Amino acid sequence: MLQPATGTLTKSHAQTVWLKDAFVPTGLPLDVLAGAGTRMTVKRGQEIFAEGGDADACYRLAEGSVRLVKLMVDGRRQVCAFPRVGDFLGFETDDEHYFSAEAISDCTLVRYPRRIVETLLAEDKSFARHLRKITARGLQEAYQRMVLLCHKSAQERVAWFLLDLADRADADGAIHLPMTRTDIANYLGMAIETVSRTLGQLKQSGAIAQKSLSRIQVLDRDALEMARGEV
Repeated sequence: MLQPATGTLTKSHAQTVWLKDAFVPTGLPLDVLAGAGTRMTVKRGQEIFAEGGDADACYRLAEGSVRLVKLMVDGRRQVCAFPRVGDFLGFETDDEHYFSAEAISDCTLVRYPRRIVETLLAEDKSFARHLRKITARGLQEAYQRMVLLCHKSAQERVAWFLLDLADRADADGAIHLPMTRTDIANYLGMAIETVSRTLGQLKQSGAIAQKSLSRIQVLDRDALEMARGEV
């Protein structure tokens, strides 16, 4: 069972984490938030915020991996996104969270009161413009995934997923997979067995190498992009 996150620290700690993670004041639009957040350390398996809970804060992922989950009417859980480090989570148009956010590895986040973010949106045009860009990117990715689920083959779906993760890869180019095969299958609308079989096919083709259950090396990006097709 998921546990609620604990360990919110003081504002001074939040500023330290902001600097530690390279969010150094440089005149960039998001710098105006640097002194407004508090640091949260969230353990793997803990819930950051719950679907239907008060959306009185939003969060910036500084380190670690998170999944966004929607509870369906029939009780099933749908994995809807795996946010990137640096992404905002939980900034809603309504007063309640639409998704639940769950840590799939130990995470560090910075929590911002919603009232402060909304004030900055009204008063700082540069900040508002940058946040709109972040929102637009999220919508574009949602549309890409919608097309993927409606029209793409198993190989195209898995290749798309791996290329998306490759953009967040380590310096050595290795893709980290903190999520389970069940999460991946749920996210891509596939059976677990199909995910495993497709990864095996991509490995046999020489496009990837599986270094461990949670790490994949892209050997031939061109081949992987060809396998993805057009999205």
